[in-house]
Amino acid sequence: MKQAALKNFDLTWVPITGLVIFVVCFAAYTYWTYKRSNKDFYEKAASIPLENNHERI
Repeated sequence: MKQAALKNFDLTWVPITGLVIFVVCFAAYTYWTYKRSNKDFYEKAASIPLENNHERI
C-alpha cells in the first residue's frame, strides 16, 4: 500500500523543502543557543533551581 501511494507522489520538492527549512531552523536555533552573548542568560537560568526563594505567586 505504501508503494502504491509513493508511486503516484510527483511532488518531490515538498519533502526537500521541509528538510531544508528544518536544517536552517535547527542551525539558527543552535547558533542562537551557543553564541557567547547568551552565556549570562543561561547561567542565571541554570541557578534558578538552586535559589532559596520559596515565595508563591
